[in-house]
Amino acid sequence: MIASILLILALAVSIILLFSLEREMLLLRGPTESERAPGELFQALWQSRGDLIVETFLVVLVSAIGIAAVIMLLHYDTARRTLEEVKGLARNILQSIPTGVLTISQRGIISAVNPTAEMVLNRTSSELLGKGYDVVFSETDPIRQALDAALRDHRHVYQKDLLYECREQDPRTIRVSTAELTGDDKKPAGVILQAQDVSEWLGLEQRVRVAEKLSALHTLSAGVAHELRNPLSAMDLNLHLLEEELKENGTPAESEARYLRVLNAECRRLSGILDNFLKFARPGSLGLHAVDIQALIDHIMTLMRFEAEERRVRLVQVMDEQLPPVLGDETQISQVLVNIIVNAFHAMPNGGLCRISVAQREAMGKFWVEITVKDSGVGITKEQLSHLFEPFYTTKSSGTGLGLAIAYRIIQDHGGTIDVSSVPGSGTTVVTKFPVAADPLHKVGVGS
Repeated sequence: MIASILLILALAVSIILLFSLEREMLLLRGPTESERAPGELFQALWQSRGDLIVETFLVVLVSAIGIAAVIMLLHYDTARRTLEEVKGLARNILQSIPTGVLTISQRGIISAVNPTAEMVLNRTSSELLGKGYDVVFSETDPIRQALDAALRDHRHVYQKDLLYECREQDPRTIRVSTAELTGDDKKPAGVILQAQDVSEWLGLEQRVRVAEKLSALHTLSAGVAHELRNPLSAMDLNLHLLEEELKENGTPAESEARYLRVLNAECRRLSGILDNFLKFARPGSLGLHAVDIQALIDHIMTLMRFEAEERRVRLVQVMDEQLPPVLGDETQISQVLVNIIVNAFHAMPNGGLCRISVAQREAMGKFWVEITVKDSGVGITKEQLSHLFEPFYTTKSSGTGLGLAIAYRIIQDHGGTIDVSSVPGSGTTVVTKFPVAADPLHKVGVGS
């Protein structure tokens, strides 16, 4: 474009020069025709040259101004396009990052929100944008408390885990960070809030910690159980021999018979504890096959119904139709579920409701059968939940602390998962997942 302007400028100067030469030629012809004086001729020539200089200067000046304007226009257009690209890039980055981002102005108005924040907070952008954060979040909401501290007191948090409840969703753990937002003038313009749902991460960390503890105790438990089995067998044998000898010498006294009953009962209890040790250390070889989970649940419900009636517990079963078979060992899956249901009964000493729900789920690219056992019992504290699957940890006065540890080991060997959530005084929910025996989508693909 600049080259075009220069070409036009050269053309204009050339035209001016041509007109000037033509005018001088006319002036030069004049004396021969009219015989004017030579002094007037030279004066006219100098006037023509002066006009030429002025005209050329004006053309150059106008052209220079035009070139400067074009250059400024080009720079402005380039800067505008660069700014639009930067804005688009910033917008795409905000939309794409896997962390929820909210920006709040100094007046407390939510000015920006990305899709991840909508998902984490379980709120749409229309519910957030342009509204005050004190209107969107209640006074007891931990998000509002963090924003209050950041905006009013300039106290920011970094990766703080908050228990977040929203609408009908289960409580989740949200990791929150706040930072000061500055404007173009380097002055405070508001607050940036970052939020990330870390519930699954924390659950995975908890499972890894439990697995590490279980792994360290497997070998020890097997060795202890093996070493105790031999002396316990010797004690049991000699106890029976003593009982037979006392019977041969006459009917044992009431006190002796009572002592023998206590010893026999304790030997059987010790034998049961050792059996649990061995199950914990070596759950046994898995005979993995397709298990009809619906038939298995029906069988367990039949077994547990009598005990539920004795404990005044209402046992409710909710099951999806046409559940796929799960891949596992029927006996061991049954052991896990019975243990969980019995624990639910024990958590309701005065009776209550035990609800067993079975449904098919898809998660992590796989298909699962999800079995949920929910009771209305006394619940479990947060501190107890963190130790729930640890061996020998129990909240029961007569428990060994191995039931859930064994259940955890069995589920782990099946490639499944177990999660426990509880609110003290409101009951406990145990969710177990077992992989299905075949991928439904894969079966459809084969059939087609």
